[in-house]
Amino acid sequence: MEKNKIINFLRNSDDYIFRLGIIFIMMLATIMNVEIRWSECENWTFCIIPIILLLSIIILVWKKQNVHITLTDIIATTWFAYFVARTWIGNEWPCNMEFLKTTELYFLYISFRIAFTGSKLSEWVFIGIFLLFGCYEACLGASQLYGHYGSRHRLFALTGNFLNPGPYSAYLMIGVVVGSAVLKNMQNNTIIHSLPKFVPSKLANTLKEIRWKHLVVFAIIAMAMVFPATWSRAAFLGVAVVALFIYKDNYWKYRYLIWCALLLAGISFYFIKQGSADGRLIIWESALTTWTGCPWIGVGIGGFYHAFAEGVSQLSSSGMDFSSANPPDEAYNILLKVVVEQGVVGAFLAIILTIVALRGLSRKSVPLFYGIVSLLVFAMFSYPFKLFPYKVLTLLFISWSEATGDRQIFKVGKFKPLILSCLIGFMSWQAGKYVKKCCIIEEKINETMVYNMYYYIDEGYEWMYYESDNPEFLFTFGKRLRNECRYNDSNAVLRQGVRCSADPMFYVLIGNNYKDMKYYDLAETAYKKAFSVMPNRLYPLYQLMLLYKDSGNIRKAKAMAKRVVEMRPKIESLLTRRMKYEAQQII
Repeated sequence: MEKNKIINFLRNSDDYIFRLGIIFIMMLATIMNVEIRWSECENWTFCIIPIILLLSIIILVWKKQNVHITLTDIIATTWFAYFVARTWIGNEWPCNMEFLKTTELYFLYISFRIAFTGSKLSEWVFIGIFLLFGCYEACLGASQLYGHYGSRHRLFALTGNFLNPGPYSAYLMIGVVVGSAVLKNMQNNTIIHSLPKFVPSKLANTLKEIRWKHLVVFAIIAMAMVFPATWSRAAFLGVAVVALFIYKDNYWKYRYLIWCALLLAGISFYFIKQGSADGRLIIWESALTTWTGCPWIGVGIGGFYHAFAEGVSQLSSSGMDFSSANPPDEAYNILLKVVVEQGVVGAFLAIILTIVALRGLSRKSVPLFYGIVSLLVFAMFSYPFKLFPYKVLTLLFISWSEATGDRQIFKVGKFKPLILSCLIGFMSWQAGKYVKKCCIIEEKINETMVYNMYYYIDEGYEWMYYESDNPEFLFTFGKRLRNECRYNDSNAVLRQGVRCSADPMFYVLIGNNYKDMKYYDLAETAYKKAFSVMPNRLYPLYQLMLLYKDSGNIRKAKAMAKRVVEMRPKIESLLTRRMKYEAQQII
């Protein structure tokens, strides 16, 4: 009899320890050091997915629960299937990292969905932990500003655990938004209702006056004090857009005045950093120019940077001003990246998934809903969804709302999730071994770059299997082969780099290799291509001038020297002045 009571108690419990453990560990991953390529958190996440699935299946069987499928699950699975198909079918670009990270994202979503099945977790669990970690990030940023803790970027004093202030600002932005939404309708409940008699009466009365609202206000103030120092326009816009909805009832009488003030502030922010804003507009327009050739299914996964380069090459003859252009390291607009790489089909699935998922989240938690909305606004001008912390936050919030909501379409028995979990767990374990190898290799590559050491060519070819989509490695390896006079091998590696980067220096090095092999026509084509993909760079024209001079074509050399002298480079430096001096000597 007692044994049956114990079993029923365990079976009917809400398994808070297990689910709280998942939430806390994954939220803890959002405040670890963030990397552009592979971080330690992403590495061990592949290993933790099978554990989450195993424990979740045990709980499902133990509690005799079924997994319910929602519309969000179906759309997410459809989009992932399309992503996999678009990766392998059509234009194939180097995209190992992006493919593995997206796969990890989908596996993590499935793991969370199964783990949160039947859960009665409150939204306050997510809100409380996130505000706590938001305060930690704010304190870390403040300590960096005052020099007590080192920044992760030599040009910026404030980065938090991120690599620059832009992505860091998004974390504080979400915290301010979530806290503000909580504060809007929060009840004024006390935290401590009674204390032992040995506590002094004055202290006891003071403690009893502390309310949950005071803690939320403290968290908002802590994050809001550091937030402006990031100077992130995208984050300011995210807060402003959401605030217009949160406090709509408070300002509606003066809405036109406030809207005009925000519009003027937006225009001011544009002119304060006009070069940066114009550079992003050039990225978007150039990439879309190439996309128009294959609008329905896009250029292919991983092809955004090549699409940008080809778009600039097409637009360079149109008289467009490229003075603010730079080779992009990101798309700076998540929707545009999806459109360019996956076409209208992928963008449609992405938009439908976002609408359906946010609709479900808004029913379960308005503060978390506003937090994700602000992140989406931020993602229209930056790259948060390339970074692990924001993927985890979004997945946790959405999977929780789907697992605890009432929008189920049909239920699945216990054995199908078991089979799916075994399959996903095995693939995740295999992918984790591959990612671990990538992390080891990239650590070795970084060491060689820091100490200006050359790695062996055999090592370089071995690493290429894992780093085929790493432009920095491909450029360095191409130079290494060139220094050994292996010009054809160097060009093969550099052409791989052209497929995953828009940096014109790849073409310049290819031209240099052809020039040394006396293939002057091919060298000329490479230099012209380098200039066409980034028309504000002086160096390709300078190399063309030297090519004509070395090949004995004095007429073309003088004509090109005149262009070098007359051109105004994006950044004046000692190098550009030296190039113009040599051109003047030729003239």
